[in-house]
Amino acid sequence: MGGQNDDLRSSISNMKVWGKLYLENLKLLSIEKSTVLFGHAALAGVLAVLAVIAFFFISLALVFLLAQVLPLMWCFLIMGGVYVIGGILAIIFRNTLFINPICRFMTRLFLAPPPEYLTQNEEKQS
Repeated sequence: MGGQNDDLRSSISNMKVWGKLYLENLKLLSIEKSTVLFGHAALAGVLAVLAVIAFFFISLALVFLLAQVLPLMWCFLIMGGVYVIGGILAIIFRNTLFINPICRFMTRLFLAPPPEYLTQNEEKQS
């Protein structure tokens, strides 16, 4: 009977060690995934700011180009209309342009198994 108690105690201690290692792995994976997510968000923010600045200067250049043919007020109204149409198109195609790519990225980031898990399973199946 004493041998069974020792086996039970060693199994319980092994389960505790396994649980601690599992939690540590979970912490490390969550930090890794969060780092990737925040890194992409920061990059998207910087690119968005740069894109706004670029669109501003391109708009001014197009306005002054059109000003050679039309009155300046109409040129600014035309550029405003182009941006309104662009905003309407962005709203219409928001699923295709914004929601689906973000959803695919988040799904791949948080739900895809780690690459080393995939290679281990492929080796076992071979």
